[in-house]
Amino acid sequence: MEKLQFRVLYRQFLFRMVDLEILSADALGDSNKLLGQFAALLIFLSIFFLSGPTLAVASSRMPPEMRVFSAWSVEHFLIATTMLVVGLFAVLSWDSTFPDSRDVLVLAPLPVRARTLFLAKVAAAGTALGLTVLLLHSAAGLVGPLALSARSAERVIMPAFGYSPARPPADAAGIGPLLQQDLPGQLPHGMGIVVGVLKHGQRRILAYGDAQPDSIYQVGSITKTFTGLLLAQMILEGQVRLDEPLRAFLPSGTVPPPAGREITLLDLATHHSGLAPMPPDFNSRRFPTVAAGFAGYHAVDLRASIARHGVGREAAPPFAYSNWGYSLLGEALAVRAGSSYPDLLAQRITGPLHMDDTFVSLSPERRQRLIQAYDDRRKPLPPWEMDSFAPAGAINSTASDMLTYLEAQLHAASPALRLSQMPRAPSSRGARIALGWFYDEKAGTYGHSGAISGYASYAFFNPKGDYAGIVLVNQAASFLGALLPLHVRQRLAGEPAVSLALVTVPQGGGLSAVLRMFAVYWAIMFLAGLFVYCCMLSLQGFAAQLLPRRLFLRASSWLQMAAFCVIVCVYCLQPMVPPDPLHATGRGLLAWSPSYWFLGLFQQWNGTSALAVLAHRAWLGLAVGVSATVLAYALSYFRTLRQIVEEPDIVGASRGGLWVPRFGNSVKAALVQFSARTLQRSRLHRVILAFYLGVGFALVIAMVNNGAPQNQLADAPAADPWSQVNEPLLAATITLLGFAMLGTRVAFSIPLDLRGNWIFQVTGARRVPECLSAARRSLLLFPAFPLWLLSAVCCFCLWPWRAAAGHLAILAAVAFILAELCLHGFHKIPFTCSYLPGKSQVHLAILGGIALLWSILLSVMYERQALADPKLFVPALLGLAIIWAVLRWRTAAHAGEEGAEVRFEELASPAVQVLGLNRDGAWPNQSPQPGPERPGTP
Repeated sequence: MEKLQFRVLYRQFLFRMVDLEILSADALGDSNKLLGQFAALLIFLSIFFLSGPTLAVASSRMPPEMRVFSAWSVEHFLIATTMLVVGLFAVLSWDSTFPDSRDVLVLAPLPVRARTLFLAKVAAAGTALGLTVLLLHSAAGLVGPLALSARSAERVIMPAFGYSPARPPADAAGIGPLLQQDLPGQLPHGMGIVVGVLKHGQRRILAYGDAQPDSIYQVGSITKTFTGLLLAQMILEGQVRLDEPLRAFLPSGTVPPPAGREITLLDLATHHSGLAPMPPDFNSRRFPTVAAGFAGYHAVDLRASIARHGVGREAAPPFAYSNWGYSLLGEALAVRAGSSYPDLLAQRITGPLHMDDTFVSLSPERRQRLIQAYDDRRKPLPPWEMDSFAPAGAINSTASDMLTYLEAQLHAASPALRLSQMPRAPSSRGARIALGWFYDEKAGTYGHSGAISGYASYAFFNPKGDYAGIVLVNQAASFLGALLPLHVRQRLAGEPAVSLALVTVPQGGGLSAVLRMFAVYWAIMFLAGLFVYCCMLSLQGFAAQLLPRRLFLRASSWLQMAAFCVIVCVYCLQPMVPPDPLHATGRGLLAWSPSYWFLGLFQQWNGTSALAVLAHRAWLGLAVGVSATVLAYALSYFRTLRQIVEEPDIVGASRGGLWVPRFGNSVKAALVQFSARTLQRSRLHRVILAFYLGVGFALVIAMVNNGAPQNQLADAPAADPWSQVNEPLLAATITLLGFAMLGTRVAFSIPLDLRGNWIFQVTGARRVPECLSAARRSLLLFPAFPLWLLSAVCCFCLWPWRAAAGHLAILAAVAFILAELCLHGFHKIPFTCSYLPGKSQVHLAILGGIALLWSILLSVMYERQALADPKLFVPALLGLAIIWAVLRWRTAAHAGEEGAEVRFEELASPAVQVLGLNRDGAWPNQSPQPGPERPGTP
């Protein structure tokens, strides 16, 4: 008997993940269609969203190390997406995971044990979780393990991402023993590393692997700091000015003057010129190798490229790293000085500083000391000879000479050095750029990296700590070479240092590797989903125990919405592809990301300890989550049932008269007020609206986070970074408005209480135009107007009033257009019509959302130009007005069609369509037959 009760309750609880009372009669009183729709959506995501990245890894031709890292990227993406989907499912099934008043009051009088009730509830929740993960990976779970197991047919050496404990700041003499301890015992074949350190006047040069202390390296883009110093020297001598236009250094007639602002020397020196990284015609030239391309691109080609491009720029161009720009800067300085760039460098910098091993072109004797460089497959690479690109990256040097240069920078005894170190413009978050040097504002460190022809280098100095360093590596693609400069700088500063240990990743391929990958893949996906589900259950369970029953019922929906926002925002804001295991293994905010924990557990079960720190956190998180869930269910078993019986859910309260404004005639006012109070009081509809607002808000955060505008340059008036019209904020306001109105429209389709619809059916609220007008006013008043008002506050606080007013006018026009699109064919009173799963068209909604985002991203680029030019703004606003008028006419025409009436019951499309060849819809020579009454007709 108890087993039968368990099976019946289990089935009821499983299918009650969806509220059956809101479904249409045509849904046959069951949730099969709705659940089938969600299943189809998950399968669609598995095929088209999750399977693609795994196949890309299998078909890539990258080196073994990069293929492994790419596999990590795909694994992290799959884990994070699984946690997102399970988290959203847990939030949407919030009220179905613990016994509620309906369970207790209906089942308590029956001879059913509380233990059976709880076991059925837990089994239903576990089944729902398992089905969600199974459907989400129905396709990716088959192709993913096959693709990931074939990532490499050989063992791969990878860094053991993590951090060593902080130690007291090392001096020049102490850095050697630390590196001897931290570096792996054997470096990769052919690798040669030279580390130079200068602190408090003491210097040390350390060589490892195939390198010698006096080995010569190509330092690549560190050359740009030399070019910046040349610029500072010539400024102080009065030969050039920072605000001098580039056009003044070109032969007369090379390029005409632009209509607006033009590129200056400061723009070139700070990478704010708007120029591309390389000239457009560089890759179009048919050179046999890249090295030949650099050697064959001369000054005449450089001038021709800028002549074709022009010297105009935007008012506030963003930071864009440009070798092309620095080559033009060096050419301009050489033209003004009447010398070549190599001679200018020798006369003004390397000669006075006695840097005897630093040249643009090496002599045969010094070329013998140039260490061999290797590509990402450890094949030898020839050194690059550079002609017109020499100012951007042509210097060859040794660690000793570079320490001499950094010592001069560290003490900055000359005005030119101090001028070259003055931060001028933003470069990235938390960093600014001087004349070549990047300045970390938090650490107070100047630095610049270089990468050319297999060589990697990094130079830095910190005036506050009185230390500097140079790291030279002959394998630029090596992870070890990328982490070593950060490690050295952290040791000198006394910070926790990134680990330099190496671990072995087992080889892929073979039947055993495939079977192991299948087991690990599915186990990790289920455990990641279990962790998120347990977190949601624990949050709800402990809130129910800590708060009084009535207070919990009021706070539950807010906790539900907060959990949803956290899940979506974490997914959108964390580094996804590629992942950031270095920061995830540290102590920052990213270290709290559970998707990275399970990425570490994935690697641990796959046979490597590369992310052992993260795997430990995953085990700890699972233990805490599962234990908390068991405890929450146990407390609910002993306490919640008694609270439901003893404490009422709703307590009446006396209130005075409440005035509400009128929205047209009595019928329209009643419908608008009904919509307002439903959105205010109904938990279900608030959650639906919060779902869409959360997605929109997450997209807004991603837009602002990835596309934040840069500050003004030094030649522009000082202003806040957001003080000018920018595309991220334009797109953010439109995106949030669109998702808010779309979410409200979806909420309109979900009934509040079908048993209460008779109130509207017996009243005069039956005319479609009247109900449509009320729904339109509800859409414009509740989601659109508050967001428009919030946008108005932001725009008027940040932008000039003309630009703010123009954007608000466009935003209002967009709101009216979206309202008409949302109400097309909506012959209902909001929150009163039954729900039919088959008509929701989830796949079309997804495609429509993608199309909406794509159109927004395209339109804001035009809007930004239109707000600055009335000739573009007026046609844009008129075009939007015409679109609204057409849509309004179409909506009104459909509402006024003969026979149109308000629907209270969604009807499925008939299996057999009637052609309707005569007026009455009957067959020829046949009188129409009376049929059954239409549901909902009084």
